[in-house]
Amino acid sequence: MSAAVLTLAPPGSAHISARLPLAFHCAATAHDLSGTREVILATYRAPTPRLAARWMQAEALYLARLLDPHPGAPYLGRASVVPTGPTCPRPHTYLYAWAQEPGQYEQALSTLAAAKPYRISVTDYDARYNLLAAPLPTPPKPPQSPAPAGCQPTPARAGRRRRKPARHAAR
Repeated sequence: MSAAVLTLAPPGSAHISARLPLAFHCAATAHDLSGTREVILATYRAPTPRLAARWMQAEALYLARLLDPHPGAPYLGRASVVPTGPTCPRPHTYLYAWAQEPGQYEQALSTLAAAKPYRISVTDYDARYNLLAAPLPTPPKPPQSPAPAGCQPTPARAGRRRRKPARHAAR
């Protein structure tokens, strides 16, 4: 099995109209190698390409730390951590390398700014991990409906009255 595979754009990416404002759907997923199961690890909706690329960078570091934990990490408890052989897949090294390389970040940013999806895939013995940022066309906001004919729009706070102070009866 290959240790890792890096791809830039998923197959069959849809054409996005340049006239629509964009948001970006970001997701981290894990798939078993038989292709029968998918687990969503994290999602994020980024309003800009820069935030989508930053999310991918942060999520790559987070996933790399989970795949290669420090033996004394408190969340491991009493779980045993054993060193692996030199021929074992090391997907965390690819994730660390991608996240710490400024050129990779710039490539992701330019791909996303061109309204194209960007994907990172790494493979372990029993799972494939994907980080994906894909553009989502967002419809423009509908225009504010005008006031009905013959009616003037009301200014802010119109129709509100101040309460009069309560008068207490003297006893």
